[in-house]
Amino acid sequence: MTLLVEPQAQRDTPRAAPARRRSARSHAAVLKAACVLAGARGYAATSIEEIAAKAGVGKQTIYRWWPNKAALFIEVYCALVPPDLIADDTGTLAGDLAALLTRLSRLYVRTPAGNILSGLIAEAQTADALAAQLRDAYVNPRRLIMRAIFARAVARGEIANPVDLDGLSDLLSAAVWFRLLLGQRHLDRAFKQWLVETVLRAAQASAPRERAKVMRHDRADRR
Repeated sequence: MTLLVEPQAQRDTPRAAPARRRSARSHAAVLKAACVLAGARGYAATSIEEIAAKAGVGKQTIYRWWPNKAALFIEVYCALVPPDLIADDTGTLAGDLAALLTRLSRLYVRTPAGNILSGLIAEAQTADALAAQLRDAYVNPRRLIMRAIFARAVARGEIANPVDLDGLSDLLSAAVWFRLLLGQRHLDRAFKQWLVETVLRAAQASAPRERAKVMRHDRADRR
């Protein structure tokens, strides 16, 4: 399985691993091995020893580059789902949200990204350091994407500027995370439509009443 983007050593992505790299080839081999094993067995069942063996490197080599398994897999996840993922501009807020969910669904189905993220979320419940890393690698970039989507909607005159943009982003992410934790990688049409409508209602409710405008969205734009 091929990663969708180049290794983090060559990109400006969140701090999931130390910058020091002795061999770009070995680095890429480790990321690929981790990706393949997570796709076949899941995050929890994959060990550093197995990754090292499949990549053809020593276990200590991996630990020199990443402090633990979680840090390694955060980098793998960021390679599969780039933190600077650009949200499609479909012309409507509903369409933009639906497009983002569709893209994420495809990545979770076609790559091990869903397996990795669900495993990291579960482990983060008892690991404060990992929870902080996840905020850097996933939560904060996702909030920036949502801010861009809502900024376009405000500029189009669809809505007034919502008061709590981060809360709206977390609402969308939380629903997707719940699905992932239950083992559901495909975000079906009915779920996406429900989630888009829920976020739209929340956005309208959070806008200042004196500036609130009628939200314009057509169901066809979400399909």
